[in-house]
Amino acid sequence: MTVATGDILRVVATMLWDDGNIMQNVFNAVVTGGGGPWADADIIDDAETWLDDMYSAFTTIAVDVVSGNQLQVYKYDAVGDDWDEVGSKAWGWAPSSVGEQMARGVACLIGARTENADVSGRKYIGALSEAQLVLGLWNATIAAAGLLWAADWITDFVGSDSAADWGPGVWSPTLKELVEFSDSISVTLIPAYQRRRKRGVGA
Repeated sequence: MTVATGDILRVVATMLWDDGNIMQNVFNAVVTGGGGPWADADIIDDAETWLDDMYSAFTTIAVDVVSGNQLQVYKYDAVGDDWDEVGSKAWGWAPSSVGEQMARGVACLIGARTENADVSGRKYIGALSEAQLVLGLWNATIAAAGLLWAADWITDFVGSDSAADWGPGVWSPTLKELVEFSDSISVTLIPAYQRRRKRGVGA
């Protein structure tokens, strides 16, 4: 399998708690630009670089009892209306904070608007420590890290290995299309709680 111009990708970032439980976030992007098709391995490496860029904002803030475990890349199959696996690899994100962790469902909620007013993105950043709360709100460190994280989430980039153009966005299962981001992002300072909908599914 290779990735071609116009393919819509899903990147699943899996993090592992030290007791074996998992935490995930799911991202989408469309591959555009000249050239291609691109080798699966190069696209997977691009996805790793994208995750590394995003999560570096929280490396010294998130608690060290969680770590990156694996990333998986899929591409959308419009005929079957499902996602075909491109491949996977180990992901070595290593948070370093030794603070007392919050309850696992507590997270910083990051939002992003798209070009369609009815479609928006949200991501939950967990594994934060109690020291980051001030009078019940996330402190300025979390706010700044969240904005940096969000900027890497929504910004178009050129793959470092494939040299393909990536356009991040939100997959709409209703519209059956990827809606690209506008320039509007937000970091909610009131702690959010991520309810698990089913095993293995993140935000």
